[in-house]
Amino acid sequence: MDKDSILYDVAKGYAGQIASKMLNEDVLDGLMPPQKTYREQKRENIRQVLYNLIKAQSLSNAHRRLIKVAVPLAKMRNGNGRYDECHISYRQVKSIIEEFENAGLLAVNNGKPFYQTSTKWKEKCVEESRLRTKKGTLRGRVTEIWATGKLQEAIDGYLSGNTHLGADVGMIVEEPAVLIRSPDGKLIDTCDTPRASRFQSTVAEVCSQVRDRARVSLSLPPTALPSIRGNTSPERIQKAHEAVVRKCPAAWMWEHRLEGNRIEYTVPKEDLEYKRKFCRGSWDCGGRFYASVQNIPSDWRKHMRIGGEPVVELDYDNLHIAMLYAEEGRRLEGDAYHITSRFDLGELMDETIGLSGKEREHYRQRQRTVVKRALNVLINTENYQSAYKALKHHDWTEEIDAPLADKVFKPLVGALRKKHEPISDHFHSDAGIRLQRKDSDLAYRTMTETGAIGIHDGFVIEGSREQELRNSMKRAFAEEYDGYEVEVSREFEPLTGTSGSDRDFAPDRPASAESGAEEKRRASPTAK
Repeated sequence: MDKDSILYDVAKGYAGQIASKMLNEDVLDGLMPPQKTYREQKRENIRQVLYNLIKAQSLSNAHRRLIKVAVPLAKMRNGNGRYDECHISYRQVKSIIEEFENAGLLAVNNGKPFYQTSTKWKEKCVEESRLRTKKGTLRGRVTEIWATGKLQEAIDGYLSGNTHLGADVGMIVEEPAVLIRSPDGKLIDTCDTPRASRFQSTVAEVCSQVRDRARVSLSLPPTALPSIRGNTSPERIQKAHEAVVRKCPAAWMWEHRLEGNRIEYTVPKEDLEYKRKFCRGSWDCGGRFYASVQNIPSDWRKHMRIGGEPVVELDYDNLHIAMLYAEEGRRLEGDAYHITSRFDLGELMDETIGLSGKEREHYRQRQRTVVKRALNVLINTENYQSAYKALKHHDWTEEIDAPLADKVFKPLVGALRKKHEPISDHFHSDAGIRLQRKDSDLAYRTMTETGAIGIHDGFVIEGSREQELRNSMKRAFAEEYDGYEVEVSREFEPLTGTSGSDRDFAPDRPASAESGAEEKRRASPTAK
């Protein structure tokens, strides 16, 4: 893998805001067109180029070597009409790159083969080259750029001025460790306030406990990567790595090697660095901890290792619902998302949609997903109308591989009101963002106490320390809610076996959506 370049991407985050500020700098004088008609579009294109240069330079500073920006030359469409991993058109930025180069603000390297992209992409590039030049090569199919001169100095000035305690300094200095967004999504500079400093200290504590743990790795077997099954050539391994990156972009820069017929990734310490993100201009909204390690897909987390030991993931059951019950001095009994015989969603869908026998079973298996989504919508929306709008316009076909008739939602909401009458006053209360603030405090306690890797309301730890983690999670909740006892479930069984063989990996189990509370649901009597 070539680790000296990053993919060109759209402007976002704190680096995107730095790019916006730099548009008004003297270093860019003369690069904006005088015609007002073209000025807005070009400004956005320049901002996008600046964002990528800032991102690459922050990586260069962190790794003490030159990291470049790899700019693909065209968009790629897949069979579904969507764009693949290359999200930009080279034509939009080519003239800007040339102007920056002529002004001495960046250097350009043309023609390097784009190793990190998929085989499909490279084959398309070769074919297009053959049609144009009668030669099938990859030369000229990618451009690498990096900041130089006054622009490099200006970016360094912004990076050094925007690095705060606990920032993601090991990988990319993009955002402060604690950030708060206004209701319109803009970052608010509050890093010098006493309360921000206090929250920064919580991030520093979490990072010191989680980051300084034993080596964290991800060991993917053939069951997770069918493209390498039976073929372990370097080309096949590279193809498998590209498939991993498409599903887990954070793995782009991870060291990896072939061990037997598995790919072993080392998760860098930098990806265990957490940020804490608040929103709506309030320290009481949001506040969850975020780190790149959380990007590992849920169905792959069972293949993680800490110090070479298999892991276990524990989640709070029905966390936000349990919190609301605790606030009302009540206890949630059973699965919050199980609808009793007073309302069977499957039967109503049979009637309203006219399902066949095979289709009925399909809906039955997905009923809990629908109920869970509906209950969370009821809690997180601000009023009755917005709740129904959200339910009716939700892409249920993508969620459960089937549509839902509008007439399903009214009786569904009525059934949820009956089932959760003790907390029905919290429906349409926009409580979710407030509850995130509370669950982030639970995560802070658990992560600093155990060093577990936090995934919001779930945690990953060595399998041998499962009981320690379980006790810590329950204790944190009980201390917050006057002794309330909450349920905690495994998301998967720890994998066991002899190191170095395929016996390391148990047969694939259901993903997290099919475990924990889901297992208890399947064990409960079926609604009639």
